[in-house]
Amino acid sequence: MITVEIDSKGRVVIPKGVREQSGISAPGELLVTVEGVGKITLESAEASLQKAQRVGRKKLRSWSESRHEEDRLARELVREEDSQ
Repeated sequence: MITVEIDSKGRVVIPKGVREQSGISAPGELLVTVEGVGKITLESAEASLQKAQRVGRKKLRSWSESRHEEDRLARELVREEDSQ
């Protein structure tokens, strides 16, 4: 565990070693999640996007058109509109 200071404008410097260990690069963007009173989590936007992409790929592998009738109906409506 490491201690960092918060300046009068609320800024925090994340030490280089911590950034390297966590894979966070600068400059970059971080997502801030409030975990509770006195606790926040920082996650790189890139890592969050990669996690969402992994979840999306996993969901798409198990996707079945027969289980998603509304998608088929939506495509039919689009085709009908395009033909008019």
